[in-house]
Amino acid sequence: MVSSELVEDPQTANYDVIVIDPEITNCENELFDAKVQAPRLLAENRFMHYYIAMGCQMTSILQPKKPNEY
Repeated sequence: MVSSELVEDPQTANYDVIVIDPEITNCENELFDAKVQAPRLLAENRFMHYYIAMGCQMTSILQPKKPNEY
């Protein structure tokens, strides 16, 4: 099932994907600053950066369903 946002407003979907990445970086920085050793969490964060990059690329090529609606 495709999200209606992907079809109706791909620019917003792209923005939603992009804004998540700095939050993951902030999480990593907080862990390092607190000297928390959480290798599994850091590994999962690397996967999230990868998936965000993929999502950003995919949503950046989508076109609105009704391009001249604005």
